[in-house]
Amino acid sequence: MPAKPRIINQNWWITTLMIKGHKYCPPLTKDIKCDVLIVGGGFSGISAAAEFLAQGLKVVLIEKNIVGGSSSGRSAGFLTPDSELELHQLVRRYGTKAAGEIWDAPLRGIERLVDTIKKHDIQCGLLKQDSLFLGLGSGGKDAVASEIECRESVGFSDQRAYDETQLKGILGAQGYAAGVRYGGTYGVNPLACLQGIKDLLVDNGMQIFESTAMERLEGHTAYTHGGSVTADSIIIAVDKLTSSISPFADEAFHAQTFLSVTEPLTDKELRILFPSGEQMQCWDSKLVYSYFRLTADNRLLLGGGTPVTTFLTDAYNNPGIIRRVIKDFQSHFPELKTLSFMQFWPGQIDMTRDLLPVIARPPGQEHVRFILGCVGIPWATFCGSFAARNVLGDATEDYKKYFNYFSNHRAFALPSSLGKIIGKPMLFSLANTWAKFFQKDTLRAHSEAEKEF
Repeated sequence: MPAKPRIINQNWWITTLMIKGHKYCPPLTKDIKCDVLIVGGGFSGISAAAEFLAQGLKVVLIEKNIVGGSSSGRSAGFLTPDSELELHQLVRRYGTKAAGEIWDAPLRGIERLVDTIKKHDIQCGLLKQDSLFLGLGSGGKDAVASEIECRESVGFSDQRAYDETQLKGILGAQGYAAGVRYGGTYGVNPLACLQGIKDLLVDNGMQIFESTAMERLEGHTAYTHGGSVTADSIIIAVDKLTSSISPFADEAFHAQTFLSVTEPLTDKELRILFPSGEQMQCWDSKLVYSYFRLTADNRLLLGGGTPVTTFLTDAYNNPGIIRRVIKDFQSHFPELKTLSFMQFWPGQIDMTRDLLPVIARPPGQEHVRFILGCVGIPWATFCGSFAARNVLGDATEDYKKYFNYFSNHRAFALPSSLGKIIGKPMLFSLANTWAKFFQKDTLRAHSEAEKEF
């Protein structure tokens, strides 16, 4: 039996960054003051920072790695509102009107990010790619039908339905029972995107310090290894928040996924994958779903995981997991069994118990805003923008709309304290499943929303 080809554990986006000349942002080594401090250089933090351009404020951003070096820059680069929750699941939870309001948040995130990329000509492999949700088996077929019905009820008109036979005209696959496709979505190299926006911010006078982790927060001052930043307002948009920084760490959970990338596909392989010539970003209806799309240089990017490794507390690096995902992909695309996957990398995605983000202001720390659990680039972009506009006093209408959905005071099926008894992975697994398939939420009156953000 021939040996399995070696697959290297290395983030492909880091590989692409090596040929780019982005700005060097050295670590913080002194004590400074500013109007606004942003902690975290992922899509939430960078999007928050972008809102302060041309506002006449002194803004500082610190990042423990390089900008984009954590979850954001390890993601698949899907710019679609679908993340862990489909629209039909939000309709079940909140009703049609509220689901439409929630769905509008990531749509606005996509619009903001794409506008920034195009306006400033940021070279990050931006591709217009329709979204294609694929149903597996009878349950997946029902999920697709429900998604179509809910998109129509919310007011969308661009969706197209496919049965198993029709799918073969746009996807060279077998074994999918149905699909729903819609536009207005994109693919992007997330790390190149964040580094490009970083360069834009620095060019406009913003101070950014990479390799600078916040060690503790006391009042208006964030302390790092080499210095400190004192600010009137602070936005904390980090993944893997620790309890030493805030008790909100109990609200942050992690789902582990694995990604892999191939060599550039040949013209023949591209025709097999997308027979119509139209590129799409695709994912299936499993609880731990698989997903794939093409990059700007025609590499296949494939991701997924297993129910066991998804909910592990610590990162798991065994290539056996991604090999299972590849094997499952090849069962749907038998003509692509010879594809050579070069690199793989794991990533731990921050989430909350009910899979929607949290934006919070701690009691007694009204100058601080935390952003937690943004699953997907569009959600993170919107939440960062919202938090910044909230600081600026420009988000009144959004505040009225989103306090019900993104507040840490919203109703959760299971309390975070249960994690201390059964463990956070078990709590997250139970809460995740409940939120996706069973949960129904009761909305609160706006009078209960006093200063929640």
